[in-house]
Amino acid sequence: MSEDLYAKELLRWAADVSCAGTISGEKLSATVNNAMCGDRITLDFAVDPTHEIYECRHDTKACVLTQASASILAAHAIGETGESLAHIREKVARMLKEGVDAPSGKWSVFGIFAPVREHKSRHTCVLLPFEAAEKAFTQK
Repeated sequence: MSEDLYAKELLRWAADVSCAGTISGEKLSATVNNAMCGDRITLDFAVDPTHEIYECRHDTKACVLTQASASILAAHAIGETGESLAHIREKVARMLKEGVDAPSGKWSVFGIFAPVREHKSRHTCVLLPFEAAEKAFTQK
């Protein structure tokens, strides 16, 4: 693995615990596992009647890449919906698989994962939090 995979900004996000934990009360929640490596993430979303996210928490037991991705998703999820997160997931997946630019705006921070492009087996690590988000919003 290249040291570029573990740039300082990525490590800072992986260590960020500001959105770690769970939400008590009514929530959308899902847990997913990466069977290849054992990564596990649970995402909790509190949503308003219009399905807009007003709180997001994650419980992540995973590699640095998944931890950072989960922290970024949780920190930026406020104001989003399940549908808008699916669009961001698609942009991040295309960035990894096709080399297109990172998403724009508040989601541009996913550009820190650009070095992962060369490590296809690690794409799942970056996308695992989005998989949990999709599962949480589709199992209502």
